[in-house]
Amino acid sequence: MDIFGREVDIKHFFYVQLLPALVIIDLLLITVSIIFQIPNYVLASIQHFDLVICILLLAEYFLNLIAAPSKKDYIFNLENIVGLIASLPLEFIVPLFLPSNLPVTSLRYLRLLKIITVLNTSRFDNIKDLFRKTGFDKVAILICLTIAIFWILFCIFSTSYGPFDDLYFVIVTLTTVGYGDITPKTYNEKVLSMILILIGIIVFSTITATITTFFTDRILDDDDDDVVKDLTKVIDEKSDNIMAELESVRSENRQLRSEINELKETIDNMKK
Repeated sequence: MDIFGREVDIKHFFYVQLLPALVIIDLLLITVSIIFQIPNYVLASIQHFDLVICILLLAEYFLNLIAAPSKKDYIFNLENIVGLIASLPLEFIVPLFLPSNLPVTSLRYLRLLKIITVLNTSRFDNIKDLFRKTGFDKVAILICLTIAIFWILFCIFSTSYGPFDDLYFVIVTLTTVGYGDITPKTYNEKVLSMILILIGIIVFSTITATITTFFTDRILDDDDDDVVKDLTKVIDEKSDNIMAELESVRSENRQLRSEINELKETIDNMKK
């Protein structure tokens, strides 16, 4: 389809640009609905938007299933299984079978795995290079595990604050921000805080170093590419000049042969 004088592949646009953007917006809205207290009509709008996204993801799943060469391999593929679960509107389905107040909303974060599959396109090569070259995915898992472990430890051994304040304190301390509005008071809290501070320094200094190295390597690679392009340009220009000179020499040779032939004919005529 031609849009604003530019040829656009609708299928490619939907799968690579529109659908990932809609899923990201959906996840942001879900996060807002979980973390913040919002009016019921806003929550209902978020749920309806999430339902539309789930329908689109389910439609994508079944279209890919129809187009798959092997239906069995597609169905039992682990990535597709997780993608199918992530596409289900759980907060609408679960109450039909388990009519209780279950925290099913958080299960929709499995859709993050769907985003990872969408990221597996050439449009996100920079992000894939970052994860592949720096191991940033392993660092992110390490950070999440550290937060979860220390949150549990603070919930068990800390008596000064509640669970949410403990989580807030763990994140603020691990990132070495340290606002100071919540401080450790008991012996156990101070010991855990000291360990957490040391881990935070190591983890985030490592993250800073790896990201810096990644972008430095990219700059050097770009510089190397520029040097190669410049050399290629110079070689092409020289080659063009050499070819032009060769063509000039050939032209002169042809002219010389012609003059020699004329001279031979003149000599032969004189002999006669």
